[in-house]
Amino acid sequence: MTDLDVLLAVAGLAVTVLVMAGMILITPRGTVDVFDDVTDPQGAELSRADANDPAPTAARLPAANVAK
Repeated sequence: MTDLDVLLAVAGLAVTVLVMAGMILITPRGTVDVFDDVTDPQGAELSRADANDPAPTAARLPAANVAK
């Protein structure tokens, strides 16, 4: 291994450790209630409309054009 290989390996390891430490530090401590609707006003005025009918998957030939 050359000096450049060792330098790249050390730099990659340092970046990996810093990213993992950052991910650990930005996570919230304690429990977070995911389904708390009382304090989350976002989406409070959305309608409960039904979903649209799914699109047809393929065109159908008339019965007169079907091979027998």
